Amino acid sequence: MSRVADPRAKITLLRAAEEVFAEKGLAGAKVEEIARRGGVSKGAFYLHFESKEAALKQLVESFLARCQSFFAPPGAYPGLPEDPSDLLDFTLERDVQIYEFLWQNRAFLRILPTCQGEYDYLVLAFRADIAGITREWVDHWRREGIFRPEVDPDLASTLIGGAYHELSMRMLVEEKRPPLEEWLRFALETFFRAFGSPEMVAAVDLRNQRVSQGIGPPAHRSAASGARSDTRALKHGRHI
Repeated sequence: MSRVADPRAKITLLRAAEEVFAEKGLAGAKVEEIARRGGVSKGAFYLHFESKEAALKQLVESFLARCQSFFAPPGAYPGLPEDPSDLLDFTLERDVQIYEFLWQNRAFLRILPTCQGEYDYLVLAFRADIAGITREWVDHWRREGIFRPEVDPDLASTLIGGAYHELSMRMLVEEKRPPLEEWLRFALETFFRAFGSPEMVAAVDLRNQRVSQGIGPPAHRSAASGARSDTRALKHGRHI
């Protein structure tokens, strides 16, 4: 009589595989190690997955699908802020939500570079989608007068995407949660100063003036609060 796969064991194996892939990459990961950490035999592993590569593919596809839920084009969000100061608050709150998610799932940031060869299409397709959405936002901001009309949208999108990618990679060397709000505020102010209209630059200057006077910007939600409201926030327009 054939053995029946336990769905609970599959969940445990996926968690174990995440740990092993994050530590050792695809090449260094062994099915025996994944099975041991999952508390099952090597044979039980193969009841759920044909190979370690199949387990990696399922993990990465699931993670990238969750990441994708944070990214949507402007047309998906009605009622975006028009006031420059409100827009600054909006973009910062949105970016903090995303980077809280990445910090909590930073093991996957270590796993993704191991998706090479047959599986590199997973990451390449995801990055292409994000690049396209970032370009849509740059075009939107130019049309709305948030970015200056002479800004090169391709170059601006490349610089914005590269900077945020490097920030996500920088998290990997941090033992404790880094000051994400400070990082992201600096990044946003840098880009709004570089590409923004005079009104946006003035809003950045006013914010900094208020901070220097001890009148800080509105407090942002805690990580726990942000995590609970991710879905609601996205429905109301939170992300580049």
